[in-house]
Amino acid sequence: MGWVARQKREYFFASLAQSGTQVEVKKYGINVNCIVRKEQLQATTVVTLRALIPNVTKHCFVLNSGLTVSSISQEETRLAFREREFSDVIGLKAVWVYFPTPLRENDEAQLTFVYSGRPVGKTGVQADDTGTRLSRKSAWYPVGAGFDTFTARITCVTCPDFVSVSDGELICLTESDDRVVHVWEVKEPISGLSLTSGKFEMACRIHRGVKLELYLGQALKDTIEPGIGLFCDVLDAYIDMLGKPPVGRFTSVLRRRYPSDEQEVRIVTALGHEMAHVWWGSPISVGFGHTWFHESLARTMAYETVGRVLGRDAETQLVHEEIDRWATDARLGPGAGESVLLWAKSRAPYAPRPVCIRTALALRLLRHTLGEDMFFEILRRHLSIYRAKPSGLRDFVMVAERASGMNVEGFMKQWLGNTAGFAYQIKSAVCSGKSKDRFVTRFDLINTGDAHSPVKADVLLVGDDTETCEQVTITGRNQVLFIVTSHPVNSVVLDPGAYLPNSSWRNCRVATESKTPR
Repeated sequence: MGWVARQKREYFFASLAQSGTQVEVKKYGINVNCIVRKEQLQATTVVTLRALIPNVTKHCFVLNSGLTVSSISQEETRLAFREREFSDVIGLKAVWVYFPTPLRENDEAQLTFVYSGRPVGKTGVQADDTGTRLSRKSAWYPVGAGFDTFTARITCVTCPDFVSVSDGELICLTESDDRVVHVWEVKEPISGLSLTSGKFEMACRIHRGVKLELYLGQALKDTIEPGIGLFCDVLDAYIDMLGKPPVGRFTSVLRRRYPSDEQEVRIVTALGHEMAHVWWGSPISVGFGHTWFHESLARTMAYETVGRVLGRDAETQLVHEEIDRWATDARLGPGAGESVLLWAKSRAPYAPRPVCIRTALALRLLRHTLGEDMFFEILRRHLSIYRAKPSGLRDFVMVAERASGMNVEGFMKQWLGNTAGFAYQIKSAVCSGKSKDRFVTRFDLINTGDAHSPVKADVLLVGDDTETCEQVTITGRNQVLFIVTSHPVNSVVLDPGAYLPNSSWRNCRVATESKTPR
């Protein structure tokens, strides 16, 4: 199944991937007019392309399938184009543009696109009675390298009581009896574009010199004050992890309400995830081959943020939930039945959950293997080189290997190059007292999964008033381990920090039997 799905994707996306290597996108400017009441979008996009090889005859763009192309032109010449919907990505289509004369290497061409309509599908757009949400996938997305310049001007026409939010600066706001017009402008070397319009409660706070804007939907409006406080805590966590903020403004929009005992961790998770995209300069939409990696990196950063804001117990619980999702997805959906590295070769323009979770867990295990200081040094170096630029797993690995001296490529291949999974269980834990201050705990470690690779893992030995944490090497095969402590042990926990992607984590804590010395 995985092989067949991959072949299908490779056949479909092969020409798109080729298009991305033939042409570089030098400039990308977009003017969007959104009429929320009619759920309509009108846009004009101007793109400058540079040929990377001789004899480039066509180029591909990705567009929401609900939008209709009116014209594509180069200067005064109208160009021929062909549209084709994606078979396994609902709501998107490829639009091929044909040049009147082939581009020679280093030739530049400025193209103007005019299109309109109502975006459809679950990918990148949602329109209902609570408002309209549009993402980069609702607008033109040229396949290729990152952009030297990206500018967007979004005019959003709404009805009274609606608020528009974009990832740019609000230029002007005009109101009348029946309409409100927000004009936003984005000027950054990024390729992202998002717009949300609806009914919100808004809180704004200047924290550590950074302007934080939090918009909460009607279901969450009663949590606005604790929400903006959590936003400040998330910023503190990021500054602690990565240093000086790269921008002076962060905006986030949250709509969904969770059960009261989950709401706080869900808010911090969402804020931590989205802040990663902004911190890295929104590069997730730069090139089909890199989206999955940056979504995975943002997921890893969300785990870390929850741990720093809400405590390590909340982080561990979140990671356990992620492992459960990954285990559920293991045989379902795109990217599940094959290795991440094999799937990534298809360069699909989206990021399936099993791919992102497995990669995020591998990055988390790398953080545990290298240590906190080295891992975040790698992230800071990666940021300094690749912020707002195309970058993928290979670029990250090169930075990590230079900084750490470790064979990070081999590590990632070990965890992402196959579909094998660990499923450890602890059985038959016995604590024997050898003397007044010497106790030996023996336990059987069983792997019911199919992964057999050495990895470092922590074991927590819990006594009445004392705990001991020891690091051990587990091979993936069944093992019998002996650990000496200075206190009696009541229970044994494998990987208490949830760094090991273990699909049977519930069986990794057992109570010990006690044996007294003869």
